Amino acid sequence: MKQNRNRSLFLFILVLLGGGLLFGGAKPAQAGYWSDLVNGVKELSQLPSEVNELKENYNTTLDKLEETQGELESFRQQNEELMERNRELAATVSSLSEAQQIREANAHKTRVMLFTGVALLVGYFIMLRIVRLVLRR
Repeated sequence: MKQNRNRSLFLFILVLLGGGLLFGGAKPAQAGYWSDLVNGVKELSQLPSEVNELKENYNTTLDKLEETQGELESFRQQNEELMERNRELAATVSSLSEAQQIREANAHKTRVMLFTGVALLVGYFIMLRIVRLVLRR
């Protein structure tokens, strides 16, 4: 029995402390109906302007995105054109290099033929002189 009494006393103290903690530190509620109404109306009136501002920002961002995508597409197209032009120029350079090599080979052959012809003429005249000298003796 004494144990039940101690338990009841303990529960009572807990309830008092719990109630004091819950309700003791709070400020008393004030009935500011008019200020709450005014604040609510202000908030509601500001919401559409904020929504409109957000919509404008969204539309601006969409416009910028479309513009950027258009620029990206034009850059891609320009890049493809430049790559094709680069391939054409590379082909032109290689054909010009081949033509230059052929010209150099032809010029070398022509020089060799000229030097050989000159050497044969000089050799012919030298042989004629040697034959005349040999025949005169």
